Amino acid sequence: MEYTNLIFFAISLLIYVTYTPNGKGDLNFCLLSFATLTGGYHLFTWFTYRHFRRKLEKWPHNITKIFRVVGTLEKRFILFALFLYFFLVYTSGLKNIIWRVSFIKKSAFLDLTAGLFPFLLFLMVLWFNAFSLFRASGDTKLNRNAYLLSHIKPSFSILLPVFFFSLFQDILRLLPIKGFNTPEILSSSEVIWFIPFLLFLIVFYPLVIKFVWNCYPLPKGPRRKNLEAHCHKSGLTISDILLCPPFYGRTLTAGITGIIGKLRYLFIAPELLNILNEDEIESVIAHEAGHVRMKHMYYYVLLFLGFPLSLFLVSNLFYLSFYGIPDFIIQHIYFGDLPPNILSLAVLALLTAFILFYLRIFFGIISRNFERQADLFVFQVVGHPLHLISSLEKISQYAGGIKDIANWHHFSISQRIKFLQDCQRDSHQIKIHQKRVRRIKKSLVSFLAGTLLLLGVLNHPQINQRIKLHLMEEKIRQALIKKPHSTELQSALADILLEKKAYRQAELLYQQVLQGNPNNVTALNNLAWLYATTKNAPPGAKKRSLPLSLKAAAIKQEPFILDTLAEAYFINGEKEKALQAIEAAIALHPDNIDYYISQRQKFIKNESR
Repeated sequence: MEYTNLIFFAISLLIYVTYTPNGKGDLNFCLLSFATLTGGYHLFTWFTYRHFRRKLEKWPHNITKIFRVVGTLEKRFILFALFLYFFLVYTSGLKNIIWRVSFIKKSAFLDLTAGLFPFLLFLMVLWFNAFSLFRASGDTKLNRNAYLLSHIKPSFSILLPVFFFSLFQDILRLLPIKGFNTPEILSSSEVIWFIPFLLFLIVFYPLVIKFVWNCYPLPKGPRRKNLEAHCHKSGLTISDILLCPPFYGRTLTAGITGIIGKLRYLFIAPELLNILNEDEIESVIAHEAGHVRMKHMYYYVLLFLGFPLSLFLVSNLFYLSFYGIPDFIIQHIYFGDLPPNILSLAVLALLTAFILFYLRIFFGIISRNFERQADLFVFQVVGHPLHLISSLEKISQYAGGIKDIANWHHFSISQRIKFLQDCQRDSHQIKIHQKRVRRIKKSLVSFLAGTLLLLGVLNHPQINQRIKLHLMEEKIRQALIKKPHSTELQSALADILLEKKAYRQAELLYQQVLQGNPNNVTALNNLAWLYATTKNAPPGAKKRSLPLSLKAAAIKQEPFILDTLAEAYFINGEKEKALQAIEAAIALHPDNIDYYISQRQKFIKNESR
């Protein structure tokens, strides 16, 4: 269930992060919506679990049926919680209210904490009410609080990396380094720092798991000596053998974490030690050793590293694609503002689809084949799979008849047993699977290398700008075929040509715009800037920049217009007026005030000569 929860949490993060607030929001309406949805969700889950509890009372102590119903209902109610959370974010103004508080808006950690709180509350309500049905099994000593904690701990361990990175972002943005004070969740500079941060987290995350899950070392004695002997025989280097407290009432699992031997732990459930004999325990440890000996841990690092990087790549390609959609550009960018909710929904839909593909399909294929290869390692350690098969049979029976239940990241127990039996009859099957896994590993490395290469290319400032300008120019030219007399389109194309340094074409277009609309501020200002700053400008261009900029400033007082006026004064020798104009621009408190201050320093320096 933990891997499935990873998808749910990833989607909840996307719902909040991709939403673009519009306005300040209504606090009363937000609180009313939150209270109504939370109360309704509580009542709905309470009645549903109460209904199923009464229904299952006809089959007293049918643990298998109860566990299956609890698991099925939990998945459905988490999906329902996601829908309610989506509705809350997009209709109640939740993020608008949160962003009213400036210090929360500026802090990635506080923003995510406040934004995800409603979804986490829905989950706690779900688990609180689910306990009544779980208790009906009559096979648990957990109370309600312990049951809640048994769900919160693994979920908290999934979210911890996100909150750690948000704290890391806050620290970076406090540093006086260019590129870290941007409002985006992942700026290009932060992506560069994200890789070493993630690697550091992966190395030390086993310590976090040990602490969060309240794991404790297996006491010294014959059992520990036997387990250590099994580890040594399998070639498994570990730091400690840890017992995990029960989650959801019972946990029949073992696991290995850590890419470094001194920070690698073998986690094992006490219940598993109680139901398996020594030969079966040895086969289970051989399976876990297989993950380490076959280098699965390193490839899982690449897999998890590739997820945020490829997500960032998809986001880059998505935003670039908008520069190539003519109706989108014409209707929303040049003739009005794009409705934030529309763009947010588009981003959310695309990234959600990508998450489902990456985790459910890409990750699922790799995980299932790695698990199968780890099963095959028992042939090297023990020589046969019989003890592993018997351990799988016991786990299936004790866990409530889950033998034929498969999931997206693991083959079912019956499939694992059949594969092991096939390999025992025909050893050639082992070679076939080993070859398949080698191809998967090569594909994963190639995928990550390609993702890094594309990210580097797309985030190169010159290449990125060139792509955007090219797409914009092509689509605006297509639109001009339909509306050749549109001054807005002509002005937009002239802006692009100016950015591309096609000065002569831009000049002609600005002049054409001004013929149709002599008071077009953008055309006046940009043509003045072209004349004032372009090298090898035609004769008299610098003198023509001043009347154009004066007319633009007379129509509208904006910092960038006053900056153009200051530049026009300066290149025409009126340095005192240039200084006055730039002072007026600074007085309007522009966002990029550092640029205006540097302009002022340039004028002061030249005036003193």
